[in-house]
Amino acid sequence: GASLSLSCSREVALPPRAAMAAGIVISASDLDRIRGSVGGTVDFGGSSGAGARASAKALHDQSLARSKTWGNTLEGSRRKKAEDRKKKLEVEEFDRQKVDAEEAKIQLDQRKATIERANKLLYDESDRIKSFHSKMMMCDVLAEREAQVGLKGELKKLEQIREDRFLEMEKQNYRRMLEREMKEKETKEDLSKMASKAQKHQLAEYKEKRYREIEDQMLEGELLRRKAIEDLEGERSAEHGRRTQAVNAMQETQKANEYLKQIKAEDALRQQREEEKIQEYSVRKEKMLHLRKAKEEEVFQEKQAQRNLMIDAQSKRLSEMQNDEEERVEKQVAEKEASDEAKRLAKGEAQRRWGDDIQKSRAAQIQRKAANRQRERAEDAETAVFLGEWCKVLDKQEQEEIEAKGLAARKLSQEHKKQVEIARQRHESGKRLEEHVSIHARKAIEADTVEFHQYAEVAIKNYAAEGKNVIPLIKELREFRKRVLQ
Repeated sequence: GASLSLSCSREVALPPRAAMAAGIVISASDLDRIRGSVGGTVDFGGSSGAGARASAKALHDQSLARSKTWGNTLEGSRRKKAEDRKKKLEVEEFDRQKVDAEEAKIQLDQRKATIERANKLLYDESDRIKSFHSKMMMCDVLAEREAQVGLKGELKKLEQIREDRFLEMEKQNYRRMLEREMKEKETKEDLSKMASKAQKHQLAEYKEKRYREIEDQMLEGELLRRKAIEDLEGERSAEHGRRTQAVNAMQETQKANEYLKQIKAEDALRQQREEEKIQEYSVRKEKMLHLRKAKEEEVFQEKQAQRNLMIDAQSKRLSEMQNDEEERVEKQVAEKEASDEAKRLAKGEAQRRWGDDIQKSRAAQIQRKAANRQRERAEDAETAVFLGEWCKVLDKQEQEEIEAKGLAARKLSQEHKKQVEIARQRHESGKRLEEHVSIHARKAIEADTVEFHQYAEVAIKNYAAEGKNVIPLIKELREFRKRVLQ
């Protein structure tokens, strides 16, 4: 950030165009107040001499000293950002170191677990352990076989006892079944006797009922026969009545046919008379049509004559109107030509006046542009002086910023070197740890043989205490000792 005093003094010294270019507008009261605070106007053109320059330099240094303590300026914000960046880097580095330490611990634990698991797998996958375990399994199988043989004998005894009990239960069930069958047989005989008595009683009732039904059916048949005879006689009388009615209807039909023939003869006579009347009407109508045509021809001739008279009168009126229209058109054409000539003359006069005004305006514009160019040259010269001083201030600020960035970069490089050194030390410690683990593994392998003998002796003792056959284990241990000696 530039100093406030220098900015104010330079703003006062700026010409109007430069002040507008910088985007600064100062009222007269503000200008007087600023002049009173800085002790006079600073003129970069050299009119006030060396004293003004010294005062401006002192005020500039004072402003720079003050601005360094400000946090709301551009330089202060840059400085704050650099400090925040540094703190952020330190916090991130601390977090990375913490994470690296945790990772190293986790990797160490994983490495130990892996080594222990590898030792366990190596121990269990070795040929001697596999062979010894197979012999132990054989001992377990032999012991299990003996236990199964004993269990089978016990199961046979239990099965025999179960068979005896089942046979006794079957005998008891058979006795109870015979007793139940005897009781059921006696009950069925009593029921059959009662059923035979009921069937005899039901048979007597059925015979009596059947006899009554047959008598009823015979009586009903006799009644139906009598009804059929009566119906036949009624049908015969009805048939005789229908025949009589049909004969009567035929006679009526013959009478109706004769009447229709008489009506048809009358209709034929009436139709002949109507045709004669139609013939007379057609003759009379032809006469009327001939007279109507003659009358229409006469009326047409009269209308045609009247139409010709009207056409002649209308053509005469049209010719008179056409002559009047031509005179009126010629008059309008003459008036139009006179009006166009007057407009042409007025337009020429207006164009001459416009040309004079344009020439005057061009001359005024040329003079105004020349004056503006002179004024702009003076303003550009003053602006160049101001910009030179301002560029110096900016260069100084940029140099300070570059130095601050270089310092931050050097610090960051030192931090990186520290991280590299920490990683190298961590790698060396891991290497030493692996060497230590490998030595420990060799010692463990050497002690494995002793441990195996101890494990085998304890297993043999335990199997012997449990009463299992330990001969395969002893043979396997002897074979292992022979292989070790070889």
